[in-house]
Amino acid sequence: MTTLVVGANGNIGKIFCRLAAERKLPVRALLRNPEQQAYFDSIGVETALGDLEGAFEASMEDCDRVVFTAGSGGKTGGDKTLLVDLYGAIRVIEASEARGIEHIVMVSAMGVDDPLAGRPAMQHYFVAKKLADQRLRESSVAHTILRPGLLTDEPASGNVRTDLAAGSGHSISRENVALCILASLDHLQSRGQTIDLLDGDMPIATLFE
Repeated sequence: MTTLVVGANGNIGKIFCRLAAERKLPVRALLRNPEQQAYFDSIGVETALGDLEGAFEASMEDCDRVVFTAGSGGKTGGDKTLLVDLYGAIRVIEASEARGIEHIVMVSAMGVDDPLAGRPAMQHYFVAKKLADQRLRESSVAHTILRPGLLTDEPASGNVRTDLAAGSGHSISRENVALCILASLDHLQSRGQTIDLLDGDMPIATLFE
C-alpha cells in the first residue's frame, strides 16, 4: 500500500518519510519544486511534483492512503493559510473521495475546537484547520485526525499523552508526531478518531490499542 505524503518537505513530513523509508514502507512525497527531490532521493523515497495551489491529482495515482501534513508556515499571511491549510486540504479530501483512497491521516492542531480562544495572530490558522477537519469527518474516506500541541525539535521519546490535564507541558516533538502518524496507518482502530497529542508517558505503540 503506497501512502502519498502531502507536505512531505515540511518538518514533520521529512521526518515521517525518513521513518517510513527505514521501515521499508512505500511512500510517495508530493513536492512543489524539483530542487526538493535530492533529500528524498537520498533516503530512497519516491517523489512526485504537484502543488496544492495548482495541480496535484496525478501524484495520487496508485496510492491507497494519504498523509496530510501540509501547512503554509508561520512566515506567510492569511491568504496562504486559506489556500493551503483550508482549501488545499479540502481539495485533497475531495480527490481522495473521487479516487477511493482508503485512509487519510490529517495532521491538524490542538485548540481548533475554539479558534477564538487562541492568540489573535493564530485564530485564522485554527479556523482553517477546524473547517478542514470538519470536511474530512463529513467525507466518505476513513480518517484519523491528529492534533498536536506546540511543536518542538526534541528527539522522539516514543511516549505521548492525549489529555492536556493529565500532565504538565503543552508541547510535543515533531518526531513523536511522525511516529503517531505511522501508528495511525498501522492500526485500523485509529480510523474515525480525533486525538490530541502532547509529550507524555503513554507508549505510542499502545495509542490505538
